Amino acid sequence: MSSSAATDDVAGADRGAAFCSAVDDALKNGKPDAVPDESLQRVLSAAVKLYAAKSEDRERELAPFGDRPVNATEAVTAICAIMRAADLNFFDLQMWYRRGERE
Repeated sequence: MSSSAATDDVAGADRGAAFCSAVDDALKNGKPDAVPDESLQRVLSAAVKLYAAKSEDRERELAPFGDRPVNATEAVTAICAIMRAADLNFFDLQMWYRRGERE
């Protein structure tokens, strides 16, 4: 990896950490609107695309939340919005549901 690429990786990680810190502060203070909708949409779109790309051809499913789990309400709220945005229904979802499982 070149020095420039390493610098870009660190800068990207710093921006990601800054976004996460801003989200943590906004939620802790009961002010989710402190994070602009456009920032959330950009990050969520990028995260979903990256997750899908990294999940391809893996032996095991990549844990989506690592050591920062979400609760059922948070998960279902996001899942439903993503399904509506992608024009999916529960039948579509059922066809893909077991895709990440490996025997």
